[in-house]
Amino acid sequence: MPADPMDLRMGDVVRLRKPHPCGGYDWELVRLGGEVGLRCLACDRRVILDRPTLRKRLKAFVSRGTALDPSVERALYGEDATPGV
Repeated sequence: MPADPMDLRMGDVVRLRKPHPCGGYDWELVRLGGEVGLRCLACDRRVILDRPTLRKRLKAFVSRGTALDPSVERALYGEDATPGV
């Protein structure tokens, strides 16, 4: 049984459980898909994690990115579909 989908948005800032080697804990989401691109806010290093790994390492959302405009969301996912389901 698949786990419930995470509500991730471009621009989210997340805190991970372990620090990056530079000492930073906070990361900005810069790419969404099957894999998630993250940018360290302390040193600007970019990494890519798959969603299950990110789910395990995620400690908290520091701030949330902006949600998509409803018209854009309908164009991407259809009239009745919900993202991530």
